[in-house]
Amino acid sequence: MKLTKIIAVVLTASAILLPYAGFAAEVIVNAEVRMFKPDIVYIQPGDTVQWTNMTSHNAVTYIVQEGATGFGEKGQLPGGSFSATLEKEGIYGYVCEPHIGFGMVGVIAVGNITAEMKDAAVKTAEETLVGPFRRLIGTLKKVEVK
Repeated sequence: MKLTKIIAVVLTASAILLPYAGFAAEVIVNAEVRMFKPDIVYIQPGDTVQWTNMTSHNAVTYIVQEGATGFGEKGQLPGGSFSATLEKEGIYGYVCEPHIGFGMVGVIAVGNITAEMKDAAVKTAEETLVGPFRRLIGTLKKVEVK
């Protein structure tokens, strides 16, 4: 009788949780010689971005949505690949520090991006980024709003 009850509980829990499984997606960004491909990705909260071919590259956020946590470690090369799951809606701008001089930048747009969110990210970048890091501004301006 106990085994039957355990099986019933497991099946009930599975039936409740199954509809929520599989909603998170994974997007691949490939680090090429001097660029991220694609350089802009659009995901939903809870989705994961995985960077591949990161032997001589890194991906470090320099523009982070207010109240969110960035990814990547300044000055560190992850080697091979690494990933980040972004939970908070907004715009995240990142760079490859070793290749920023070549304009190796990327943007992740999470959720429903509004014109106000885009304008705020561009303004933050214009006010805080210096030198070659300002190359991120051009990519931020290309983000499509809904």
